[in-house]
Amino acid sequence: MWWSSWTAGALGSALLLAAGAAPAQPAPAPAPGQGAPIPVNVMVTHLSNEEGGVDAQARDLERQLSEQGMRFKRIEVLDKRRVNLAQGEVSIVPLPDGKTARLSPVLKDENGVLIAVDVEGAVKTDVRVRNGHTVVIGGPRYRGGKIAISIEPDY
Repeated sequence: MWWSSWTAGALGSALLLAAGAAPAQPAPAPAPGQGAPIPVNVMVTHLSNEEGGVDAQARDLERQLSEQGMRFKRIEVLDKRRVNLAQGEVSIVPLPDGKTARLSPVLKDENGVLIAVDVEGAVKTDVRVRNGHTVVIGGPRYRGGKIAISIEPDY
């Protein structure tokens, strides 16, 4: 199989950096009742080196990954949705393998939004993402490739 454990680990690390985001440092807890829910666009994709092309909806993702030296023969959009991240709540995004990605806002300030992300069976991290920017997180293996979750705040 083309997908070595080194590649999988490198992809997971590189995907966090693909859109210029890096794992965030822990932040102090926000004050109770801080602000309205934060609208976030979430896209779940399947990345693989099987023939199949790139979905039109995934062209920006393909560009971001290519800029990081990661190229895939197939990028298939499996789900796109808009979630409203409310303080103190967890938004659950189902993944095609039956697992979930759990998103919860930690802090919103002038530097963007700090989001706790738990991709079941793959990664648990906090990421800070500026409004209108995207962070891509590598998820579990799936159909000879990998699931990726793109998160873009839109407030």
